[in-house]
Amino acid sequence: MVLRYPGGIFLPARATEQESVRIVAHPHTVTPAELEEVYLRLDGESYTLACREDEPVQAGTLLATLSDGTPIYASIPGTFAGVFENRSSHYAKIVSAGAEADTTCLQARPPEQNRLADMSREELLEATKTLGIWDIYSGDWLWRRVQKAHRTETRRVVIDLTDADGWSLTGCRAALRAPGEVLNGAKVLLQLLGATKILLIVDRMQRKQADVFRALINDPSLVVLGEVEAKFPLWEETLYEAIYARRLPRGKSAQDEGIFIVRAQTAEALYRALLTGEPQTARWLTAAGDGFGKDLVVKTPFGTPWRFLLQVCKFKGGAYVTRLGSPLHGEAAEGILDGSTECVFSSLPVKRRPGHCISCGRCAEVCPMRLQPFRILRERNYRSVKALASVCFDCGCCDFVCPAALPLREQIVKHRKPPANV
Repeated sequence: MVLRYPGGIFLPARATEQESVRIVAHPHTVTPAELEEVYLRLDGESYTLACREDEPVQAGTLLATLSDGTPIYASIPGTFAGVFENRSSHYAKIVSAGAEADTTCLQARPPEQNRLADMSREELLEATKTLGIWDIYSGDWLWRRVQKAHRTETRRVVIDLTDADGWSLTGCRAALRAPGEVLNGAKVLLQLLGATKILLIVDRMQRKQADVFRALINDPSLVVLGEVEAKFPLWEETLYEAIYARRLPRGKSAQDEGIFIVRAQTAEALYRALLTGEPQTARWLTAAGDGFGKDLVVKTPFGTPWRFLLQVCKFKGGAYVTRLGSPLHGEAAEGILDGSTECVFSSLPVKRRPGHCISCGRCAEVCPMRLQPFRILRERNYRSVKALASVCFDCGCCDFVCPAALPLREQIVKHRKPPANV
């Protein structure tokens, strides 16, 4: 069964399945010897330090505890160089110990020996919190999201194995190199949330993914495999509509409807951390595009500066630009690696001279939210424009297909904030 949803675009020149498998089979792991320093973000100003400045640390050493009890662990061995502030955010700095450092990660808790069925939700939630698992889907700590989910009834756990950023291959990597960990991580979430079924969603263009998981599923009443068409964007709204053939109510999330969606590497990291007792200190990222010397799937420690990652991927610089996530939108790769980013794309900027709207309707055809983006340029009623802008989730499809090169996305973003005289 192929799941479909309205709107969206088929991105050109995506990697073939054979090319994807080749890239995934030869990943690059950033070692502490390569890094000079990392910066680990501390939420706000409310935290308690567990290390003294200039104290040596190992990967997995507890650096600080946030006000809600969330632990912050060192992602590489080295020396704790104190806390720095940048743009109202605080960062714990670790200076690398170099090639001679002990790369063994410290355990945050003993490896889990009990059967999942014997553990309570509270025990699993505490373990998830202690192990510092990062949820890429929400860009926050997984335990915080699970705690919020406990307030509503969760019926389904959806593991998103697709690569919704277009050129990302992190979902493909998890499916091909760690399918057992992904499936077991999904079962942990099932127990943690009290859900009744797991849905594994794969890209229909990646046939090997589907074959691997079909061989692993031994209980079809518990685990269901679904294939979704390779369209962009495949986000919460479009994924929900593809699965259930209905739209999310305005202002509601999938979790409000009892659907808990996570990315594949989050499920993998959760199970692996429970198995070893070691906290999560690194995550996977895809670098793709003509601006890099080669496409890579990279495992990198938390807090790695983007400038270092661009060097690893042989960024050509010059006229080439970088975009976090999709090439259709996103910010430049600056600062440190963001927790919600799974892909960095590099290419030459596309420069087109804006013309006049020709009423072709392409922007309305591709809009996943079934909006009419051209109205943002024509509508004179402020309330109507504001309503349109509030529903848009900034995927960039309308900009991509507009033959007149109109800055539709830019105009929509501008209208999200009311003018000063209103």
